[in-house]
Amino acid sequence: MLPDNFDFAMLPTGSVGNTTFTLEEIGVLASTIENIDYSLVSWVKEDLKLSTITNEGFKEVPVLWQVPERAYQVKNEKSLRDDNDALKLPLISIERTGIVKNPQNRGSFQAHLYSNKHNARSGRFVIAKRIVEDKTRNYATAAGTRTIAGGTLQRNYPRINKQVVVQFLSVPIPVYVDLEYKIIIKTEYQQQMNQLVSPFIGRTGQTNVFVMRRNGHLYEGFIDQNFTHNNTVADLAEDARLFETEITIKVLGYLIGEGESDDRPIVTMEENIVEVTFPSEGPLPTGNLNIFGKTS
Repeated sequence: MLPDNFDFAMLPTGSVGNTTFTLEEIGVLASTIENIDYSLVSWVKEDLKLSTITNEGFKEVPVLWQVPERAYQVKNEKSLRDDNDALKLPLISIERTGIVKNPQNRGSFQAHLYSNKHNARSGRFVIAKRIVEDKTRNYATAAGTRTIAGGTLQRNYPRINKQVVVQFLSVPIPVYVDLEYKIIIKTEYQQQMNQLVSPFIGRTGQTNVFVMRRNGHLYEGFIDQNFTHNNTVADLAEDARLFETEITIKVLGYLIGEGESDDRPIVTMEENIVEVTFPSEGPLPTGNLNIFGKTS
């Protein structure tokens, strides 16, 4: 699943081997913490599409990433508050509560790859490779040219060409992290809470696992089995009745690259070495040399 817009990705500029790559061909983008946050919010908004019965009819419940600052919210999201500037319920908010880099969760990369530049940074792994046809053909033509009787050059002499130029595409190794999120659902009525909590229980079936997608990446989410209720219905004070449920979700994600501060491109293109030559020096001619390298 690839996005429609690839402008934000760090792709090597120019062309190599008279061929220009596009991200639609490569299919690998940077995986950042923001991508994981966005994938969870998108899953709640677009996959679950939580709706309930309100005083205004059956409508979709707003989903907020944390709770925006009050001054900003009043100016830019007036529909979320009533005439007294109080938040309209029901409402859902999502907050990231922790990140753990657990060495036990290494995904498919069980061993660390060191950089070949010896700069104390993580290494890269090859995602695709192909033969550079024009450069390989030049080496084959040069090696298949020989001089026959009479000083005539014979080109394209049949032979096995071992000087094959291969182009490699590589990306940084993924670093797996465990992220924890807290989803808070607030309603005024028990019926609304029942309608909003049920999809979190029934959508995954007998398991608590679901998959989130963002920019071609897949992340696994695990819904905690305990749904914590913080209701005020038992309080006999004059405060408004409030039903509140906290749902904890743990996400197994991974990071590719170092985000905006990374000084290396995500995708790099390199070519192998097919020939190593050393210049040789001969004896200097005797006599006085002129500017043309000839003796006078």
